[in-house]
Amino acid sequence: MGLFGDHERVSREEFKRALWKLHDKGFSHEEVSEVESTFRGDLYEGGASAGISKEEIKKGIMWLKDHHGGLSLSSEHISKVEEVLKHYL
Repeated sequence: MGLFGDHERVSREEFKRALWKLHDKGFSHEEVSEVESTFRGDLYEGGASAGISKEEIKKGIMWLKDHHGGLSLSSEHISKVEEVLKHYL
């Protein structure tokens, strides 16, 4: 799947699987926590807004790119995050 695949949102369960994939790709606990923190507010919205939308993923990735100097995530890690999340859309 790609960014504009079949799904409109990444569900909570899909996001958990994405975080495990990041662990499998060599991300540390701290790096995975930073990714989770970036999307936490979007993830836990209720009702029809539950999950992370395509637009929220784009905004979260842009935020990570703009602030990666203060994070433990490298540009390469951010690209991997984007790749893993896009898989679920």
